[in-house]
Amino acid sequence: MTEKHFRRMAAMLALALLVSASPAALAQSAVVDNGSDPQSRLNLREQPDKGSASLGRFYSGTPVEIVADAGGGWSQVAIGTAESSISGYMMTAYLAAGSAPNVTDATLERSVVSPYGTPSVVLRDRPANSYDAVAMLRVGETVRVLGDSGEYYYVMTQSDAVGCLCSDELSGK
Repeated sequence: MTEKHFRRMAAMLALALLVSASPAALAQSAVVDNGSDPQSRLNLREQPDKGSASLGRFYSGTPVEIVADAGGGWSQVAIGTAESSISGYMMTAYLAAGSAPNVTDATLERSVVSPYGTPSVVLRDRPANSYDAVAMLRVGETVRVLGDSGEYYYVMTQSDAVGCLCSDELSGK
């Protein structure tokens, strides 16, 4: 093989790897940074526009993956793991690159409770009981509250799965 062929094959391989790279591989870790007010929350929007419907409001310290620059001061983000996540758009100005050293200052740890008298509750993929189950959480299990949507809370499990629990399913609200 000549040097010319070798270079050409190497360039084609590099291009193939770049094109086939998954979006997750190109994602950048960040956290929501709403400033000094620990009760302030950042909307996750369906579209990169302030008038777009909110999918939920998230506390400072919520870990996100920036999937893409959506332009106009917006980032496309995902919260959670590939198996269990929610995605949408957040204003880039309220995202801090990297990870916060102490994200629990704003996000809260709570225990799972069952108002139904059952030993576990269903973690849903969206804020309503009619949505798909993400996982079963045992009563007493600790989750991290990331944000809210109406009477539901977005929580992250110890395995980084993200889903929704009704406010009645969390202790110490």
